[in-house]
Amino acid sequence: MTGTNQKKIPVILLYGGIASLCIILYTIGTWEGGISTFIGGAAYGMYLIPVGFAIAGGLVAKKRGRGFIGFRATLQVCFGIIVLALAVQMLFTWILVHFIDPRFGRDLVPAVMAKMEATYRHFGMPEDEIARNVEAAKGTDPFGFSSMAIGLARNYIVGFLIAALMAALIKNQRPKHQQPKDQQPQGGPFKIQ
Repeated sequence: MTGTNQKKIPVILLYGGIASLCIILYTIGTWEGGISTFIGGAAYGMYLIPVGFAIAGGLVAKKRGRGFIGFRATLQVCFGIIVLALAVQMLFTWILVHFIDPRFGRDLVPAVMAKMEATYRHFGMPEDEIARNVEAAKGTDPFGFSSMAIGLARNYIVGFLIAALMAALIKNQRPKHQQPKDQQPQGGPFKIQ
């Protein structure tokens, strides 16, 4: 096989796919642990999975670039892995609570409401506001597709900020004297001589 060009799997698909599989396994583990585990503190540990694989993917992309990768390319890889893993996690959770184990999904709603009320009290929200917010949330399904999609959008915003931080730490620009002529900066209309 020497002398042939092997096709490499895109880093986003490879590491995003592995992170997605790991997040599904983690979600199954929290589901098996019961309602308190599924919505408890342990469930937040799953967010470390895409972050870890995004870091690994950024470093692999840097290695594939012979040690050089720009901020934009690194951000694309890191955020792409996070987006893929979180989308799969949201979709799998929605399928889990609506089709695989709908009884579990129905039992989750009162537990989520109780946890929401406890969280409001923990942060010192006045009782009348707590009652108003709990009453407003009673008619909604926290695991409905639209509610989960809104949560996914929020997670994407946080994920983008994390990916930007990772990209800033991982990037390594090629020195200007090593860049090919067609990739060197041109200076633009305000070139100072």
